[in-house]
Amino acid sequence: MRLETRFAGIIASCFVFGICTAGYISYRLEARQAREEVKQKADMVLETAMAVRAYTSEEVAVALQAMDDKGSFHAAQVPSFAAQGAMRRLAKKLPEYQYRESSLNPTNLNDRATDWEVGLLRAFQADPQRTELSGELGAGQDRQYYVARPIRMGSPACLYCHSTPEAAPRAMVARYGAANGFGWRMGDVVGLQLVRVSTAPAEAKAFNSVVVTIGSITSVFVLAAAVMLLLLRRHVTSPLEALTRVALATSLDKPLDKAQEDLPLPTGHGQFEELQR
Repeated sequence: MRLETRFAGIIASCFVFGICTAGYISYRLEARQAREEVKQKADMVLETAMAVRAYTSEEVAVALQAMDDKGSFHAAQVPSFAAQGAMRRLAKKLPEYQYRESSLNPTNLNDRATDWEVGLLRAFQADPQRTELSGELGAGQDRQYYVARPIRMGSPACLYCHSTPEAAPRAMVARYGAANGFGWRMGDVVGLQLVRVSTAPAEAKAFNSVVVTIGSITSVFVLAAAVMLLLLRRHVTSPLEALTRVALATSLDKPLDKAQEDLPLPTGHGQFEELQR
């Protein structure tokens, strides 16, 4: 086997091992960064919804109550209604983000918690110190990352609508009925904020980044290896082969044929001829 062939095999083996290691490490880092990016965006959506809720309860509800009598009711003054309405508009531009507020005892039955959401609510009720739950659900292209936060009854103003049907605005009772959304108490976990984000775009971005990195490294290696093998052939193996043929012919006391005489000899071959004479 030729020297450059062996050398190329060794380089290729080392490269395959190195590229596999680099690819694995790169993918792990990119996947972790993708998860952090998804978590950051989910937190941003939650904070946006919290800002809408706070603005609605502190500004909109107060203004509407000041203008109307006690029995009036506007859905726009409900923080949950305002936050979910704003997030639905956001979802038209960013469909990968899904925001929802749910409760075990909601005023609007559309906000009743699903079986899976009931488990999250129970976890928050069991641990008053817990402020967030997160994780993944689904598989493949349908896999989603979720972040859930509890909604606790923290303002006495909320009792205006959720203590008893008799104390609630008449228009609200007429619209939603007197069977749901009442009996809330201060400090209770009365609802849940939930953001679900599709992980497919972030994972595709991470995979593409790894492919670009590995492709770039491979291209550089192939070019460098080709140049190295060319230089090795020209300046090392070819002169060595010529020197070997000359030495073999001299040791056997055989004259060189025309083709052998025309082969290039390495630098310093004049000294070899001087020693031969």
